Formats: sequence, C-alpha cells, structure tokens
Amino acid sequence: MQIAYGTYAMPTVPFEQAIPALAGIGYDGVEICVGPQHIGSLPEEVGVDRRAQLRRLLEKHRLGVPALMVLGSLYTPNEEQHQANLEHMRACAQLARDLGLREPPVLAMGIGGAKDQWETIKGDLVRLLADYAALAEELDFVLAAEAHCGAAVYNSVRAVWLFETVNSPRVRMHFDIVHLFLAGEEIEDAVRTLVPYTAHTHVTDARRHADGTFELVLLGQGELDAVRYVRAMHEAGWNDFITLEVSAMVWSKPGYDPMTAAKWCYEQLSGAFEGAGVVRG
Repeated sequence: MQIAYGTYAMPTVPFEQAIPALAGIGYDGVEICVGPQHIGSLPEEVGVDRRAQLRRLLEKHRLGVPALMVLGSLYTPNEEQHQANLEHMRACAQLARDLGLREPPVLAMGIGGAKDQWETIKGDLVRLLADYAALAEELDFVLAAEAHCGAAVYNSVRAVWLFETVNSPRVRMHFDIVHLFLAGEEIEDAVRTLVPYTAHTHVTDARRHADGTFELVLLGQGELDAVRYVRAMHEAGWNDFITLEVSAMVWSKPGYDPMTAAKWCYEQLSGAFEGAGVVRG
C-alpha cells in the first residue's frame, strides 16, 4: 500500500505548486480534485499545454494519481442535471487520461441523497448508476461512488445492496472509513465487507459529541484508530493507495494552512503504517 493526499484539502493551491510540495513531504501519490471552488481545476481550465505540463510534473516527481475526485453528487431528481453531470464526467475522464492516470482511470464522486430518502430513491440510484456504467464502458474508466454519513448510502448494508444491484465492474465504491465509523460500524467489519467493492479510498478523522453531532478533523485529532484501519486494510488484501482527505469542515476555517495540514496528515498516516507493521510499496 502507498500514501496519497487529496488536493481537495488545497483549494487555493494550483496543481503546479501542490505536486512538488506533496512529493517533497514524502507522499507517493496525489488525488486530483476537480471542482469550482478549487483554483484552476475544472477541465475547461486545464488546456492542452497545461495538461501536458502537469503530466510531466507528475512523472518528474514520481507521484501516482489514484483518482480524480469530482465534486458533486451522483443523485439528482432532475434529468437535465443528470445529463449535465454525465457530460461533466465525460470531460473529467478525458482530463484523467491526459494527465496520465493509470488505465483505466478512476473517477470518484459522492452518491448523495439523504439518509431518510433511501427507500424512495434507491431505485433511482440504480438507474442513474447504470447510466454512469454505460458511460464508463464507452470511455473505459471506473466510477468510484462514495458512501457518506447523512447521505442515502451511509453504511455497509446499503452500500452492498447498491453495488450488488448495479452489478457492474465499472461502478465500484469510494470507501472512506470515517463515514462507516460514524455509522457505528467496527473498522475491521467495515473493511472486510467493503474492500471487495472498492476502487478508491479516503481516510480522515472525526470527533463525536454527546448530543449526536460530530466534527470532521485532521487524521490523528479525532477518535479513529488509524493503526487498526491500516492493519485491517492490509489484512483484507488492499494493495493500492490510502488517500488522505481533509474535510471542508477543516479547510474552510480561518487561518487554515494547507501545507501544514498536508505535513501533519503525512506524519499521522506514515506513523500508522509503522504502527501496523505495514511496509509501503
């Protein structure tokens, strides 16, 4: 397994600065975030020459790219918006290929919807994901759909039902352990259940409060046992990137320093690898 960092945590840092900085910290890879809040990240903002320059920069610094993280939600009740989302994903797939992601590239996106909508929208989710599966087959990429606390798919039971029902090798899971942790699942149980469906990972941390609320925080500042998580992923046979995420709950606060956060997270996750006895590579 290797360690990557997501530029979701670096909304004000251009890719040209983020790539060498993350390599200098020690990361093995970088997850590229694509979203309107993230400077110069949308496909239309990355022209042909810049794509070639970024690809050379990634190669120079020997950083793998486990996925493009495409901000937004797969679920929408609006067919026009769904078609727009598919066109955006088409553009992101081309960006991924131009940046030199491994084949087939992985594009990650949140599933969306609300927890209490599940029974109403689960059939719609299957239909929408079937359209993404068809697009992914046409363009040769893999969609990694993320379960999320508070969203329609927030636990292992719903995730397994959805991926089994869609039943496509082109639609896999974007597995962030913190959301299953917040759903009350044991780390080892969630990992064993969900790794077989997983194409991409995130790890962050959370603090739970007595009133039932929670706060997402930097890894090592909350209650998630990162050593247990790394060991469980290794024992489950995961041999790809573990990608660190920093929540908008953190990076939107005044005084946030993206480089300090990247260094802190690296120290925490590399320490967890050591604690779990897992060799990177």
